[in-house]
Amino acid sequence: MTKPLLAPLIAEIPPSRFTSLDGTTPQIGDIVQLDQGFTFPEGEPGCLVYLVARDGTYRYTAEVYESEIGPDISA
Repeated sequence: MTKPLLAPLIAEIPPSRFTSLDGTTPQIGDIVQLDQGFTFPEGEPGCLVYLVARDGTYRYTAEVYESEIGPDISA
């Protein structure tokens, strides 16, 4: 099984770009799991990310610009 890519959030994510599943909101420093890459309407690269709790439950999903996440730390 492939290990998921993980990266820290390095910018605040506005409410219009995340969905909380349990009341948790994105915080700078959260280690998120990267999923699908895409292009925002203005042409900037983005990625769908998830915050996954230690028990495996999903806490939030967010659409982030690549500039809002740090380097991959999953190695």
